Amino acid sequence: MTSNDRATDTDGIDRQNGPTRRRFVKAIGAGAVIAPFAASTAAAATEPTTDPDDLAYVETDGAEFVVDGDPVYFNGANNFWITHEYEGTKERIDDVFDLYENLGIDLVRFWAHGEAKDGPLALQPEPGAYNEDALENLDYLIEAARERGIRLIATLVDNWDHEGGMLQYAEWAGAESRYEFYTMDETRGMYRDHVETILTRENSISGIEWREDPTIALWELANEPRLEQDDVPADMDSLEPPEHREILGDWFADMSSYIKELDGNHLVSTGSEGHYYGTWEDDYPNDDWGGQDYIEHHSIDTIDACSFHLYPDHWDFPLEEGADYIRNRVVDAHEEIGKPAYLGEFNVDDTQHGLETKNETLAAWYDVADEHDCNAVLPWQVVLEDTEDHDGFQLYASESGHLIEDYAAVVDGKSGDESDPDVIAVGEYEARDADDDGLYEDVTGDGETTHEDVTALFENRGSDGVQNNPEKFDFDGNGRFGSSDILELLGRI
Repeated sequence: MTSNDRATDTDGIDRQNGPTRRRFVKAIGAGAVIAPFAASTAAAATEPTTDPDDLAYVETDGAEFVVDGDPVYFNGANNFWITHEYEGTKERIDDVFDLYENLGIDLVRFWAHGEAKDGPLALQPEPGAYNEDALENLDYLIEAARERGIRLIATLVDNWDHEGGMLQYAEWAGAESRYEFYTMDETRGMYRDHVETILTRENSISGIEWREDPTIALWELANEPRLEQDDVPADMDSLEPPEHREILGDWFADMSSYIKELDGNHLVSTGSEGHYYGTWEDDYPNDDWGGQDYIEHHSIDTIDACSFHLYPDHWDFPLEEGADYIRNRVVDAHEEIGKPAYLGEFNVDDTQHGLETKNETLAAWYDVADEHDCNAVLPWQVVLEDTEDHDGFQLYASESGHLIEDYAAVVDGKSGDESDPDVIAVGEYEARDADDDGLYEDVTGDGETTHEDVTALFENRGSDGVQNNPEKFDFDGNGRFGSSDILELLGRI
């Protein structure tokens, strides 16, 4: 083959022997193109982005949460107060998320509901009528989380009536029980309307619909959904098992499918306490009273992850049994159901046990969660130091923050890329450091540095591998990646 037979693209690059310096400069437009390109890559290298388009969604792969295909574990927290008038201001939100960032918390569960409650941040004062101030407060919460690299779980209704919850929907429909909330067309329709309002909400700050924002990791259908056997209208006999389990399961299946129709991006879970479905003779919470069935309900196809909570003080069993409670739920989620498991709420009442016992117990629970690879843990609830401890279940950094920080190190070590750490994906190539100088001059990964590496770097200069690792391709040593680095690599050949 003669030199005239070589394949040369219209941009002036010789595909066989690679670009000459003159041809390369001509191809990219000399200084007029080099300067702005270098400036843009410098900005990308030094300025963290908060653009939702630059985030990947949390997904599942079997029994793991994954981001960009890599396994990820979460060190989380709940904050009930953050959407209230008590703490629901922009300054307060910033203070809370600054605390979380400092503690290494990277997943926060919050309420995306509030039916007919009092106060300036009542989210839905009347059916279908929404308080824009409350919605903008949540918009700001989402932005505050994203800026700090924190993901969110948004809960869409409450079993309990602190925020109105299921019983408020029933009251709006002229009913009185959770049975009617789960079964009436009118209440189911109002819940669907709320789901659509939240998922299609356009963030007033970012302009991104919530259903298109990867900051949100997961939608929870409800907080601690139950259907107890006697939670029926006054003129109706109590439910006979397993009828209440089937009603609850039907609601989970219907509403999770509806969310999937509206939003193909996000995960969905039940938000349940994770009780097994037993018999009347079994000890609570593993009897048949509340209608929950951890295995059956989380096996629904449109449920992506298994939710469970842990409150021995409320459920009247010894603190020491909490470790087995966690172990059993995680193992069953991973091995029997084949999905991730997350401990969505847990804590010990220090007004009953004291702070020392509380911290010792929580440390043991964190240990068993780590041992069995629980995919996320979120204690109830991590608050600022000036937040009133109204029930013994608040966690303050000054008292228990070391537990959260320690677990942050645990999940950091378990999360991330399982691929070869010595390889950077550059387009279709796997770039390597050929001489251990910290620079990835072997762009094609073939063990040599040739004109082909220069061509590959030029063609893939905008790839994630290059843009996210500018220091690995900073051949001219000016602290950033730009066109001059491609020229420098060419000059070394």
